Amino acid sequence: MLFNCIPLKADNLPSVITLLPLRGLILVPRSELRVPISDFSSLATVTNAIRSGNYVGVVQLRDKDGVDDDVFRCGCAGRVLDCHENSDGQIAFIVQGVCRFEITKELPRESNTRTAEVSYDKYQLDVVHEADFSFDRERLLSVLRKYCRTLPIAPQIEELAEMSNEKLIAMLMMVWPFDPYEKQALLETEQVAAQSKLITSLLELDTGMKDSVLYH
Repeated sequence: MLFNCIPLKADNLPSVITLLPLRGLILVPRSELRVPISDFSSLATVTNAIRSGNYVGVVQLRDKDGVDDDVFRCGCAGRVLDCHENSDGQIAFIVQGVCRFEITKELPRESNTRTAEVSYDKYQLDVVHEADFSFDRERLLSVLRKYCRTLPIAPQIEELAEMSNEKLIAMLMMVWPFDPYEKQALLETEQVAAQSKLITSLLELDTGMKDSVLYH
């Protein structure tokens, strides 16, 4: 297995980080996420992140219905790359994933921001680039083609097939409509090769359930 080092160490990442709780969204290392600023809390979060070194900790809310604000304990630290206003007047910022972490202690809330002490020990390999890993790519693409035939608006499978292994897995983890607990299970899976197997299994299971509905 080949690795290309990038100029970053987990030891250099903040041990206390501003949390950005999102519903149904995750961030993975070396991928970018566009986050609209929909309320004052989001604005306060990104402002605090910029002031404290441009890092924010993206975490997923447990409650998909919006009642509880409890978060999963594993998230991903990201760099705030840009903040801009769209043509429709909506402000959004772009955050690039760097390294996953585990929350060891959430600190008392101040104003509209949440902060936590975090540990990167379990995911230190996130800061090196896994340039090559093997998985059953054809099996994954095959189940994707089958799954997409059940969707009213299907993505372009040809475009997915042209992606590198890492980009394909990262895109599916972040964009595909897995439920929050499935997304979290993928995020917490340590190695990319293992993530690819879990994605394939989840898609095969979901496709089988869809087939069962169609033919019965």
